[in-house]
Amino acid sequence: MARLSKQRRQELAAGARGASAPRPATTPPRRRVQKVEVGAPWWQSPWAWGGGVTTVVVAIVVVFIVLAASAPAPSPDPLAPDSLVSAVTGVSPSTLAAVGAGAVSNPIQKLPSSTPALTAGGKPEVLMVGEDSCPYCAFERWGLVVALGRFGTFSNLHETSSASGDVYPDTDTFSFAGSSYSSSYIDFQGVETADRDGNPLQTPSAAEQAILTTYDTSPYSSQTGGLPFIDLGGRYVASGDPAVDYQANGQAIEAPALLAGMTWQQIASSLADSSSDQAQAILGNANYLTAAICELTGNRPASVCATSTITQLEGDLG
Repeated sequence: MARLSKQRRQELAAGARGASAPRPATTPPRRRVQKVEVGAPWWQSPWAWGGGVTTVVVAIVVVFIVLAASAPAPSPDPLAPDSLVSAVTGVSPSTLAAVGAGAVSNPIQKLPSSTPALTAGGKPEVLMVGEDSCPYCAFERWGLVVALGRFGTFSNLHETSSASGDVYPDTDTFSFAGSSYSSSYIDFQGVETADRDGNPLQTPSAAEQAILTTYDTSPYSSQTGGLPFIDLGGRYVASGDPAVDYQANGQAIEAPALLAGMTWQQIASSLADSSSDQAQAILGNANYLTAAICELTGNRPASVCATSTITQLEGDLG
């Protein structure tokens, strides 16, 4: 089945909705400067009451504007239940080992050695850029959450589903918008550029956009601007439609099809069975991502990176 590009998916969804005009930015009132006569008592100074209050109000308004601009975009989706997140981030190591590479082709592309390292706070950074509406992003997030759960802890993960009008409609998944991640080993940034209805949600920073422009294209991606896009520390990328080719009965199918009609809970439950098609695809992808992250962390923690499965996959990354 031919894969639809991000542009084509947006064209399909555009007919079903109208775009709303952006709200004009407001400009805080200019501060008026007033003269104060030398020697006048302080309570007679024009700033002592009226001007001073105005200045304080302006300062407060400016603070709120700055805080609002720096706050992460809120997610329109409900929080994922703790039980669901725990089931996905806590997949048994024995199950992961039994899956190994699963039936997934290596989704990782190695970047040139001259590529600048991607770091944040002194730690290697993993960056994912996707869209809530994208069905391939929907599949990819399952494996990424499994992999990142081996190195740290998520907070405020949200539930969402891919667009109803796209291929593999209403694929249940997570959204990284409004979430946070804590780890002693790596930093993670998840940018969701649109909600499931195609409305703008989060905007990549200038540095993140430069990474997309440089590496979300050939020869690192099957298509320019394809999503999802994952940069692993500036050393590896998984771009375009990573890990969508799943081998079943000798035939390649697109992995999002494996999640059709399944709820979040059903997908999470299927990961406990290493022989299920969903575990073979999602956990196989997660193990490749884990191997790449272990390369970034110097194989820490050993409880994750020193296993024979991950060591073998690290060798496959080149």
